[in-house]
Amino acid sequence: MQKISFRKQSRLLFIIFMILYSYFPAFAQEEKGRAYYDFGVFAYEDGDYEGAEKNLKKAVEMNPKQPFYNHYLGKTLIKTEQYPEALKYLNAALELAPDLSEVKYDLGFLNYRMSEYAKAAALLKDVVAAKPSDVLANYYTGISLYKLKNYKDAPDYLLRAAEKSPTLRANAYYHVGICYQKIGENEKSLESFTLARQHADSEELKENAERWIQAIRKQKSAPYSLYLKVGRQYDDNVSLGQLDEEEHSDEADWLTVGYFSGRYNFVQRKTCQVGLGYSHYQTWYDDMNQYDMTGSIFTLYAKYRIRPFTFGFSYLPSFYWVDSDSYLKRHQFMPEIIWEVNEQTVTRLSYSYYDDDYPDDESRSGKSHELFLDIFYILPGNRASLYGGLGYEDNAADASEYAYAQIKSKLGFSLKMPWKLNLDMTGKYYHKEYDSGGEKDADKYSGAISLSRPVFYEWLELTAEFDCTKNDSDINDYKRKTATMSVTARY
Repeated sequence: MQKISFRKQSRLLFIIFMILYSYFPAFAQEEKGRAYYDFGVFAYEDGDYEGAEKNLKKAVEMNPKQPFYNHYLGKTLIKTEQYPEALKYLNAALELAPDLSEVKYDLGFLNYRMSEYAKAAALLKDVVAAKPSDVLANYYTGISLYKLKNYKDAPDYLLRAAEKSPTLRANAYYHVGICYQKIGENEKSLESFTLARQHADSEELKENAERWIQAIRKQKSAPYSLYLKVGRQYDDNVSLGQLDEEEHSDEADWLTVGYFSGRYNFVQRKTCQVGLGYSHYQTWYDDMNQYDMTGSIFTLYAKYRIRPFTFGFSYLPSFYWVDSDSYLKRHQFMPEIIWEVNEQTVTRLSYSYYDDDYPDDESRSGKSHELFLDIFYILPGNRASLYGGLGYEDNAADASEYAYAQIKSKLGFSLKMPWKLNLDMTGKYYHKEYDSGGEKDADKYSGAISLSRPVFYEWLELTAEFDCTKNDSDINDYKRKTATMSVTARY
């Protein structure tokens, strides 16, 4: 074996030394802060997020260019809900290591938590593309698309998550059911809600799925709806109600109240409905028969839906009798626009034109115009909702003493309580100014509270209601309270 000369040996050692000299600093720089990183990861896995944050911040301070250090610090800050800080470190990790799917997932999940659903969906789609079996990436991609109202694409991701995860299965099927319902796939929607009900691990989710099932079956099977309400009421200041605020007796009486309404859609399509309706209102006083009222309201309506808007038009001819004598004939024309802002919020803008004819007092006959805006908001969890409205009415009666302008407002909430109880509270305020002068101008305040619960069947409901009204006016100052117990059936 040929010996290597001393000079060659020295040259070889020098080359090795130079290689190590150039390598070790980089290696040392790469591993700088590694101990703090390891301690931070151990703390994170033990659920000690405060300890994890302290150690990982030290690791990042020592080596800010290490993607894993930034990534785990971002994950830790998500756990402690420090979302803006987490976003900073996860973005840094993604910039340093663009191909790490773990970083993309956590960044996508963080954007989901921050309600940045478009960004979340884009990042999580990349994760699913690289790893189709990732359950959580599929689930949160589907939920993000659902939040974006992309009901067509969301089910594919949610169904993959449902197939692989028993924990997410019920919730995934529930949202799939809503997606299919929104795009008109009622058969698939029913199937998904049935699976959600079957796998639900909470009574709330099971009840919500059952409500969707019943609503879809009702919509699918019957182009009509029926409503019947019968009750007993105590009225401490008998009047003609909203038809005539000046007709108050200052006497109390018991009465029976009946109300019926029905609708039939002779055109019922996914985006279009045309139909007829009829409503009948009746009161029978025990002693004060002269205040018995009958109301008959016919409705011809049409609706056309282009998501997220619904355009509607209704024509309502109405006829009212008091003690069997004709009291009011009314023709109402009402175009409206309904806007589904998101899953929780719906707004409605309507305009009404009234042509009123009072047979016994032509001076009160005339035309009215009313513009009204309603807002309905469902709180997170679907256990409560808020609603309100603001409107303006201009009544041009034939006689100036009956002509007026009126501002209308309302605010209320509805709450689902234990034992299937539903609580509703509504407050209203009306300010009316007459054309003839200020003496008749009035401020009207009213409040209503009701408590209802299904009895025996879901379509049969028992309701207790209390209403209170106060009218402030120099000429017509009154208070009125009513209490009603009623039974309601709907189909």
